Amino acid sequence: MRHVILLMAVLGASAVRGQTNTAPKRMSIEIDGYAARVNEQVITRGEVREAMAPIMPELYRAYQGDELTQELEKAFNQTREKLVERALIMETYTAKGGAIPDQYVNDEIKRMINTRFKGDAAQFEEVLASQKKTREEYMDMIREKMAVDYMIGQEVYSRARITPEQVREEYESKRDDFFIPAKVKYSVIVLNKGETEEDQAVKREEAEKTLAKLLEGSDFNQTAIEVSEGSRAADGGAFPWMQPKDVRVELQEALATLPAGEISGIVETEEQLYILKVDARRQPGYKTFDEVRADIKSMLTAKERERLRKRWIERLKQNNYIVIYN
Repeated sequence: MRHVILLMAVLGASAVRGQTNTAPKRMSIEIDGYAARVNEQVITRGEVREAMAPIMPELYRAYQGDELTQELEKAFNQTREKLVERALIMETYTAKGGAIPDQYVNDEIKRMINTRFKGDAAQFEEVLASQKKTREEYMDMIREKMAVDYMIGQEVYSRARITPEQVREEYESKRDDFFIPAKVKYSVIVLNKGETEEDQAVKREEAEKTLAKLLEGSDFNQTAIEVSEGSRAADGGAFPWMQPKDVRVELQEALATLPAGEISGIVETEEQLYILKVDARRQPGYKTFDEVRADIKSMLTAKERERLRKRWIERLKQNNYIVIYN
């Protein structure tokens, strides 16, 4: 008989919105019984659920109701597929006479204890106990992972070769992807105009005096720290590199025409008075082939590995007996 676990999805969002709390929605998710079969090996629904465990908290945080049900089903199917692929790879490894000695497995566990637990073997044993795994079970898991990694290395990674000609062709055919738009780096001093005409006159006079000091040689960023009322005053009014189209509309014209190192006049908006300085400009252009060659090769290699992996898995599926249970 198949067993079912009832998982509770608490509808906390309605409480946040001020709606009346409702009873938690119950969703029945089967966790026992057959999920798949690869030749003589059975993959149970419980094994799929166990493999899903790391992603379950995030799913329950991100979704609820029918959407949660759909995401759980999708995650279940994806995880089952991964376990089927893993079983196929292990069948192939075993058929080839592969065997990983205990020494290799123990060396890998020691490496993991040193990196993840800073050499504390007792802490590692505590984690195993909390997961209700024996050391032998954990060794089997590591042995399988090493075998799968070895087979993927042999059948996928070692066969994925990208030539210099392919890299160059990709660069030329996707050159627009490497276009760098014009950018400007600038700093601002902002003064709020005030509500009354008197306040506005005072602020205008302050802005004119500040501009005069700057034109006489005062440091722009230090002056911004002292007098600016903008959100970046503490940073000397400095903004990071930005495309001109992303700058506030009222400032775009000044930033488009002001040479690097120059200071603008007073730019007035409905509520503020601005003084700008263009710190630097980057002209539009294309990244050179040498700048992007390594990235292109990495991207093409990843694509080729994925293609080879899919082709290999499909071949394994055709040559083995597989049943998927719904």
